[in-house]
Amino acid sequence: MASLEISAALRERMRYRKFAGDVPRLLVGHSRYWVDDACIRAAKRMGWQIHQTPTVMEGQLSRDQLKGLFDALVTFKPDFILTANLAGMDVDGILARFYADLEIPHATWFVDEPRSIVMGKEAFASDYAVAFTWERAYAPYLEHAGFAAVHHLPLAADTTYFDAKPASSWKYNTTFVASSMTSFAEQELDRLAQWPALESATRCALDNGKVTRESFGEGLESIVGEVLLQSVDEHGRRQAELVCFIEGTRRLRHAFVSQLANDDLKVFGDDGWGRAGITHLPSVNYAEGLPELYRSSRINLNLTSIQMATAVNQRVFDCPAAGGFLLTDTQGDLETLFDAPNETARFTGFDEAQDLIRYFNAHDFERVALTERARKRILAEHTYEHRLQFIVKQMRTLYGNE
Repeated sequence: MASLEISAALRERMRYRKFAGDVPRLLVGHSRYWVDDACIRAAKRMGWQIHQTPTVMEGQLSRDQLKGLFDALVTFKPDFILTANLAGMDVDGILARFYADLEIPHATWFVDEPRSIVMGKEAFASDYAVAFTWERAYAPYLEHAGFAAVHHLPLAADTTYFDAKPASSWKYNTTFVASSMTSFAEQELDRLAQWPALESATRCALDNGKVTRESFGEGLESIVGEVLLQSVDEHGRRQAELVCFIEGTRRLRHAFVSQLANDDLKVFGDDGWGRAGITHLPSVNYAEGLPELYRSSRINLNLTSIQMATAVNQRVFDCPAAGGFLLTDTQGDLETLFDAPNETARFTGFDEAQDLIRYFNAHDFERVALTERARKRILAEHTYEHRLQFIVKQMRTLYGNE
């Protein structure tokens, strides 16, 4: 396998003790993932030493970006590198081998389904690469890929933006803020046409209700069958997974929203909703508009995407932290992250969701009390400060005695 040539001088210079200072020294590969900025802000609030270097969500680093990364490694001397979803990592794993050769620990936090990122390769794993995953169902896959350690790490609330007590009056009754995923799904379905048999099987699985959060967590074999997948290359498999996740989530969202159209539901999102015949209001800026919308709605509806078999999404933390009441579909991690009956309002299907919407719209006191309990839990246990502390604890355990 190809690797970068490392001089003896550079190797000697990078042979410093990790986690030897009073506070962690964290080099963040900064892309367009929200989690990058949330971690940077949280680390700064805790007084950690932070350096960020630009990276990309997809594709390889440019020459200037590589130079910036190498300069940062030599001058900043981090305890470890943190990225989201292997951002900036080349497809051949040359950069991963470079980190391993220099004994620089690298932590990557998967906040999206990792199979379509790793694509069955072991090139990204080494004794110095640790994987964190927001969805525990993917841990066995990452362990098989060869990472030095794999840890379950849920998302969290960024209190820079999402930190307010519940309101005493509300502008809306029930709101749902989400992408329609219409254009995205059309694009990925068009790409899947390169593999006609796989496209047919995937569409059939979607139409027959075989694409669920549970089946997606188990893998494509449980959706389209193992025999068909043996005849498809890794790119076709990746494309089918993207279609199942994106088109499956689109169908889930549209079905729920269509059924709740007569329950005074206000949908905020892109024009794809209108193309589907669903009345909607404009999209809301995540940092600037969403916290206030959460707080000014009696009920904020949450529908978890297909790529999460057990995990909870960002909204489960953001909404209560911002003082908003959340009504969410039931996910396994709610039981471990919250005192579920007292801190979350959950439904298991459309009929129950409709009943709870009507109930909580008429019971302000119960709604506010539940939000306050959820918010207290989040601020005590589920902020990005808490998540970074967990990451550092695991990385220090592995690499702190060198």
